[in-house]
This record gives sequence, structure tokens and C-alpha cells, in this order.
Amino acid sequence: MTGAPEVKVSVKFFVFDLPPGFADASFEIGPNATVNDVLDECLAEFDRRRVTIDENEFRTATVMVNGKWSNPADPVSNGDTVSIIRPMDGG
Repeated sequence: MTGAPEVKVSVKFFVFDLPPGFADASFEIGPNATVNDVLDECLAEFDRRRVTIDENEFRTATVMVNGKWSNPADPVSNGDTVSIIRPMDGG
């Protein structure tokens, strides 16, 4: 018997000052994954690539899964697209 399959999601970053090639990413994460797991994986990837980002700002970003507003505890499924939109300053 095998374990539950990995969940593969596509991630799109909006309004973050990231190096070229970071506009889109793809991650495989464990079964029963949540939005928060995706955020954790993104932060780990930033660390692996030595990309500096404000973790608090990243964790307060607006997150949408397949175009719908999402919360950190919401589940993600195989094939989902997760959009992470940087908090905006107003004036």
C-alpha cells in the first residue's frame, strides 16, 4: 500500500520584488496540504535560492486559490493555482 500522492500546485507571485524567473513556481507538497503549507514551501524556496523577503509581509499577503480568496487553513488540491499578492501600501 502506498501513501497518499503528493499535491502539485502552481504558484504565481504578484507585486513582489523577486529576481527573474520567480514570477511563477511549481511545488510538490505532501497530501492534505493547506495554503499555509504552500506559503511555507515558498519561504523555503526563497531560502534555498538566497532570496531575501520580509516573511511577515509575505504571510500577510492576499492568497487566492483558483481565483477565490483563501485563508491559511484552506486545503489545496493537485493542480490548483495559488496566487500570492503582496500587501499594497496606500496613500
